[in-house]
Amino acid sequence: MDFKYGKWAQKIIALQLNDGSWGDFHSLSTITPKQPITTEQALRRLKILGYTLEDKPIKKALNYLQNCLIGKITIPDRVEKLHNWKIFTELMFSAWIRIFSLDNRKANDIAEK
Repeated sequence: MDFKYGKWAQKIIALQLNDGSWGDFHSLSTITPKQPITTEQALRRLKILGYTLEDKPIKKALNYLQNCLIGKITIPDRVEKLHNWKIFTELMFSAWIRIFSLDNRKANDIAEK
């Protein structure tokens, strides 16, 4: 059975927003029945289901993450105060970009640090 094109993958893809995200990136604080997963959860699940950089939902999500990484857009998650939020989010964005592609210079630079 090809899970990549199954009902679970299609359900996740249907929840993707126009900006490439699935709402909150990391925080589970605003999960609703209408938007039941985070961007991070969606990426993890699509990766497990066989999605790659060649697939439109991943390309769209990586474009969103790149825009977050360069500061063009801000994730809707509440800012956590227990650690350096800027470093934490840069690491999260870079890690997820690099899971799907090693060709992003900014993500690679952050990973090197």
